[in-house]
Amino acid sequence: MKLYVIRHGNTDSNALNVLNGKLDEDINGKGINQALEAAKIVKDLDIDLIICSPLLRARHTCNIVNVNNIEVIYDKRIEERDWGTLTNTVAIMNIGITILK
Repeated sequence: MKLYVIRHGNTDSNALNVLNGKLDEDINGKGINQALEAAKIVKDLDIDLIICSPLLRARHTCNIVNVNNIEVIYDKRIEERDWGTLTNTVAIMNIGITILK
């Protein structure tokens, strides 16, 4: 079994280093382009199932990446963490990993 992990595309909050937490924000133009690039790779992978956060940014990314119309399960257990009072504030440190370029 292989596990592939793709993070949602860029959002306006991401671009500003703002902690968006559970705010249901869509991806921006850069995020759409990131998803389109990921789709070029994903189309050739043997994937049986996609598990996706129900947040809009994840769903929109998934809809773009899922060019092979693979079954998708939306699961709240993989939603972004709730940052509480820090939600919608600028992050002091921004750590990110890019899996697919």
